[in-house]
Amino acid sequence: MSADIEMQGGEQAGPTCVVDVQTQNAQPPDAEVVLAWSDLTVTSTRGKKKLLDNLTGQAGPGFTAIMGPSGAGKSTLLNALACRLDKGATMDGKVRLNNKLYELNHLKRLSSYVMQDDLLNAHHTVEETLLYAAKLRLPPSTSVTERVARIEEVIDATKLHHCRHTLVGSPLRKGISGGERKRLSVAMELLTRPMLIFLDEPTSGLDSSVAMSVCVLLRELAETRRCTILCTIHQPSAKIFSLFHKLFLLQGGKIVFQGDPSTAVTVFAQHGFPCPPLTNPADHLMDVISPHTSHIHVDARASFSNWSLTEPPIVFEDQGSKLELDLRERMPWFRQYLVLLDRCRKEQQRKWRTSLTQLLQGLAMATLIGGVFFQIGTTQASIAKRLPVLFFCCINQGIFGAMSTVNSFPAERVLTLRERASGMYFVSAYFAAKTTAESLVYLITPVFFSSVAYWMIGLQPIFGKFVVFTCFMILCTLAAVSLAQAVSAICRDVDTSVVVLPMFLEVTRLFGGFFLAPALSKDWMIPFDYLSYVRYSYSGVALSQLEGLVLTCTSNELAKTKDGVCPVTSGQQTIDTLGLGELSIAANAGVLIAFITICRIVAFLGIRYIKW
Repeated sequence: MSADIEMQGGEQAGPTCVVDVQTQNAQPPDAEVVLAWSDLTVTSTRGKKKLLDNLTGQAGPGFTAIMGPSGAGKSTLLNALACRLDKGATMDGKVRLNNKLYELNHLKRLSSYVMQDDLLNAHHTVEETLLYAAKLRLPPSTSVTERVARIEEVIDATKLHHCRHTLVGSPLRKGISGGERKRLSVAMELLTRPMLIFLDEPTSGLDSSVAMSVCVLLRELAETRRCTILCTIHQPSAKIFSLFHKLFLLQGGKIVFQGDPSTAVTVFAQHGFPCPPLTNPADHLMDVISPHTSHIHVDARASFSNWSLTEPPIVFEDQGSKLELDLRERMPWFRQYLVLLDRCRKEQQRKWRTSLTQLLQGLAMATLIGGVFFQIGTTQASIAKRLPVLFFCCINQGIFGAMSTVNSFPAERVLTLRERASGMYFVSAYFAAKTTAESLVYLITPVFFSSVAYWMIGLQPIFGKFVVFTCFMILCTLAAVSLAQAVSAICRDVDTSVVVLPMFLEVTRLFGGFFLAPALSKDWMIPFDYLSYVRYSYSGVALSQLEGLVLTCTSNELAKTKDGVCPVTSGQQTIDTLGLGELSIAANAGVLIAFITICRIVAFLGIRYIKW
């Protein structure tokens, strides 16, 4: 395998990475991979601090560990090699595959990266998780038989047979164990048969026995598949330490040792720092280089630059040939959309209790509203009830829809960032699938709500007007949901979303056209009137219910008038008085559709570009 790769930092927010391939998905041939780097420097753009200082090294087929105390630069080195540095860092240096220089724009297509946190969908089983990953990551030409065989292959490799039908689970829902989650994360990355695998702290949060089983798995993969596996690890046990084929020791952003782990112990002993009996070699090495033991090993750190602890300098031979790749076609957008839609649908099915609660909540509120405003009739007294109940219906549908959506995107943000970093799908395909699946759920509750509330309240007994009322309840719900999606996509987390969203909801209610009629709005209020989705929902249903409405007077109401004439005989009089006829029913619906569209565009842009 060969490559022509180059990394540049410059004044950019992160490294510039470009691969000389013709598609965005590329699969390396079955060949051993040697990853080498020279003069690798990473600098924080905030304060210009050097995180990595002029590093040179290489890692070939085998299980390679990057060790060092906290802040030594372990994860920074791993992320630099994997082209996953944060925007707040710049990188300079050269990285090569098999001694050939190339730029790293699509290294994620040639390798796999397992994050420290096992970010998985809690509502899918182990097998379903692998199935959806395979559908999204394998070439579209892969047959069903081949896909199933690949899934069985990684299940065998990661020993997940016994839990394949178990839900992944979450802290609040029992599922697979921590070790099984880690193996599942590895299994997902093995689906594409990568020859280069990066792992960030694969033993973090695991007990000793589970950590050992994960590392044994990684060593077996390195030996049987001849993979190049690099992982960061803080302080492994002696048994885990013995599994590594190669070791990098970092201290202060510099490599102080690279080579065979057993050689490290020997060389440190030769320089006056022998490993005490019955002591974990990894603990001993960390003690020597750790800044927290400066009172013990100050001489060691002061003389690191003079130690011959590293392998001889790597001499790169410049070659002009490009990496020859077995190019694979990327999954078409619509097929990604269908796979993601099916995944979201299954997730919604698993969350049936939440959906049922929303439905029961809608029915309960419809019954309460219908009970309070039961059969309002068409007398003069009904005027004081008709508009308030219509406005309250709009508010009710909006607020419940919005609050049930506010945590939607923040809860999945880290999961989608991992999947996007692995190149699993287009962001637009994910967004379209998720919003489609959720919208289908939000269509049901307004229909049931309207079916109960409309007839209990005693609004105009005309089926066409009932349909209009139901449509506006649906549009009102979708508008509130879309607003919540936009807020949640922009906000950093759920806590921020639940603080920001109520402010927007209160503004839309205040300027919804009920507390202050549009005809009475002052100039400075007009922008808020136009931006309130409640105004258009309320105006739409109010127009529908007031148009053609004939009002009467009871004998008592006539007795209270001066001339014995009914003061209000039609709904049109109310429309004219309050200025509700500024827009037609269809125009109000059109504005709501435009509001929904704009909010969803904002939500998409937030998901696409805001990563916090």
